[in-house]
This record gives sequence, structure tokens and C-alpha cells, in this order.
Amino acid sequence: MSYFQDKVIIITGSSMGIGKVMANKMAQAGAKIVLNGRNKERLRKTQEDFRDKGFDMLAIDGDVSKVADCQRLIDETVAAHGKVDVLINNAGISMEGTVSELQPDIFKKVMDVNFLGSVYPTQAALPHLRKSKGHVIFIGSAAGIRGLPRYAAYSASKMALTALAESLRMEEARHGLHVGLAYVGFTENDPDKTIYDKDGNIIPQPKRDFIKAEPPENVARRIMTMIESRRFKQVFTILGQLNAWVNRWIPSVGEWVLARNYKKNFLSAEEPGR
Repeated sequence: MSYFQDKVIIITGSSMGIGKVMANKMAQAGAKIVLNGRNKERLRKTQEDFRDKGFDMLAIDGDVSKVADCQRLIDETVAAHGKVDVLINNAGISMEGTVSELQPDIFKKVMDVNFLGSVYPTQAALPHLRKSKGHVIFIGSAAGIRGLPRYAAYSASKMALTALAESLRMEEARHGLHVGLAYVGFTENDPDKTIYDKDGNIIPQPKRDFIKAEPPENVARRIMTMIESRRFKQVFTILGQLNAWVNRWIPSVGEWVLARNYKKNFLSAEEPGR
């Protein structure tokens, strides 16, 4: 029998992208999935897609940056299924722009969703996860290992998850709770994925032709392995592991590479004579 058989799993931000793929993989393994997303129309469409595949998933809309929505997410899950076994904090947004040009409200929005949007669902779910001796998974990023130019707010929000996960793991060890932090690398984007630009406009996620992106199915499998083995931290992809190793042992080299790429790809375009 699969480890995930009859496990009640909440996946925030699961109406598209990695979250949706994880929902599919875990449902195939016998889990009872609770979908979540801010966009009601997209969330219902995702729920219908899964019903067409034979998976009757509960879908609860809500904004993870709002405490009340997160409490409702947990309450409705427990009302429907009686428990919570796994909470996967996957919801997130990204942005692009330098610190000097990024609008202050975008900094706040990114932190509200990526960081507090993991804090609030976790706080609401803790009493139930303690009972099940379950799992809290945080979807981090390679950008949370070292700050990236033009992605300061995103990098900061993902770095904050490391402190949260480390603190929570020690606090909840006596309750038998498993805390996991996945440093996900460049992943193939959902065609509908969007980000904020420096002015706060929502734009399509730029293509990353400079690097081979990992299929989201691979990410989903690795997350499932982390849960089953109760692993704490894992850096995904070879490039991500190299980044972590360089940042730990020879950080000056990592900074040189990032600075060189930034100058080549952005500064040279902005200042042709430079």
C-alpha cells in the first residue's frame, strides 16, 4: 500500500503549475487532496479537470496572505475529512526588477504571499498536524540560497523560509511533526504563470532559454520522497546543488559568476557602451 493512501494533503497554490502536478501525483498514490488558489475560476476548472480523471478533490479558494482565509482552509478541510496529514506550502509569486526601481508595495506583496503565506496556513494547521504526527513542507527555491540580482524580494522571501523551517522543526520535534524544506531549482513554467514587473504590473513569466528547466513531475516525485522519508532539507537539481556547495565553500566564486551574468545579460543591454 502506498504511504500516501488516505492521507489528507492540503496543497496551497495548486490550481496550476507545480502544485497541480503534485496534486495529480499524490492523488494517484491514494491521497485525499485539498486544492487551494486565489483565482476561483481557475481553481474550479482544475477541480473539474481532476474529476474528469476520476479524482474527486475538495477545492477551497482563498488568499494565503490573509489569516482568515488560511483558517477557513484548515477548518473546511477538517470538516470534510476529519484530519490533516500533510500541508504543502506551495503558493508563491515572483517579481523582476532591481532594488532601486522596484515599487515598495511589490516588496510587501511578495513577502506577504511567499513568506507569511506559509506562516499563516502552518499556524492554523499545527493543532491537527500534531495529532496526526504529520508533515509541513515548505517549497523554497535555489534563489533562497543566495540572493539573485533583479530578484531581491523573491530571494529574500525564500531565504526567510529557511529560518522559519529551522525554528519550527526544533519547536515541534516533541510533537513528532516532520518539517521539510525543498530548494526547488528552475522548473518548467505553466503557460499561464505570471510575475510582477518593477511597477507592479502583472506580466507573463519570461522564458528561461539560458538554462534547462526541470519538469514539474520530477519536482513532485522528489517532494513525495521527502515526505515519505521525513527528510528535512533537500536541494533539487544538479545546478542547485552546485550553487549550494559553491555558496558554502567558495562564495566569492558564486558572486563572481552572478555578477558576470548580470553584467552580460542586463547591464550591457541597458548601457550599450559599457
